[in-house]
Amino acid sequence: MQTSSPPEPSSEAPLSALTTGGHLSGRGVRLALLALAGCGAVYIVWTNVGEGRAALGQLSLARLPIYLALSLAVMGLRCLRWRLVLRRMGVDLGFVELAQLWWAGRAAGSLIPSGTFASEPVRAELLRLRGIPLPTAAGAVALDRALELSGNMLAGPASVGVALMLGVGSQLAVVITCAMAAFGLGTFAFVYARAARGRPAIAALFPLRRLSRFEIFTKPIAYARRADAAMHDLIAAHPRLVPTGIGISCTIECVQLLELAALFALFGIFLPVSMLLLSSIGIGIARVVPVSAALGSLEATQVGIFTLGGKTLALGLAVGLVLRVAETFWILVGLACLVRATRAPRPAAVVSDVFGPEAQSDAPWS
Repeated sequence: MQTSSPPEPSSEAPLSALTTGGHLSGRGVRLALLALAGCGAVYIVWTNVGEGRAALGQLSLARLPIYLALSLAVMGLRCLRWRLVLRRMGVDLGFVELAQLWWAGRAAGSLIPSGTFASEPVRAELLRLRGIPLPTAAGAVALDRALELSGNMLAGPASVGVALMLGVGSQLAVVITCAMAAFGLGTFAFVYARAARGRPAIAALFPLRRLSRFEIFTKPIAYARRADAAMHDLIAAHPRLVPTGIGISCTIECVQLLELAALFALFGIFLPVSMLLLSSIGIGIARVVPVSAALGSLEATQVGIFTLGGKTLALGLAVGLVLRVAETFWILVGLACLVRATRAPRPAAVVSDVFGPEAQSDAPWS
């Protein structure tokens, strides 16, 4: 998160695995075809199931603008949060440019078996291609991801709890989800509190004295200490950054539910709020599985959730295909953005020194 170095880690591997000279590489084409083949396979199954055939007949293109508008609203909020972080680090990029980079990173993270975590190195590398020092780019991407995960950790238990109150789900699921969220939020709060006091935060999570005996950990330890110093400077200069970012993340979670409902309504599928909440949880679980484009895991989680929720297998398959169609569409959009982003990168405007006191104000729209 600072511009000083030791040697910078390379984030080119995930990017070069999909693009070469502003064009999709052979591997990128194969992975895109794999995603399309998965969509086709699920479609064949879906069309042979009663509720799947019925959903095809209920497709309403008149509802498509509503879904797209909500999708763009979610993307706008994501770009707002990321731009908030970047401007506090002295970098200025427009919303359209950030949306392009986010979609490109998401496509790479979906296709490369990594549970979507390959998207972060790709986003950092795309920022570097725009003249932003790699440590600054990596720090901005990492903080944006941390803010996103904070929203996920708050939304997960809330969704399962509301579903349970509405008569769907189990108390065991609530306990497990709350335990995982409490651990994640506790770790985040620990790091944030120590960084705000100027004490080692990220480094305090690991036994550095023992790890320093091994040469392989020399660079990671150095980066952890640099990240601690950078985080302290950032929080000291902009104390409202993290709370504002978490607030935006929670807003994104709410708008995403509306987006999901609009997607299902596009195919004539209208779910109760309880199943809509559990379906969104299933999507998050499926994307963590390190499988290209979440093939199989996305559909399986929906079938399992709807079966356990007392719904029919056919409805679970229908919902799975709807999600597969949307996932494939946005992957293709992301690949197009990835090709465009690597073909002619435009230099970013550096508006101030990183973490300097003259950096922008804490208003997210400034």
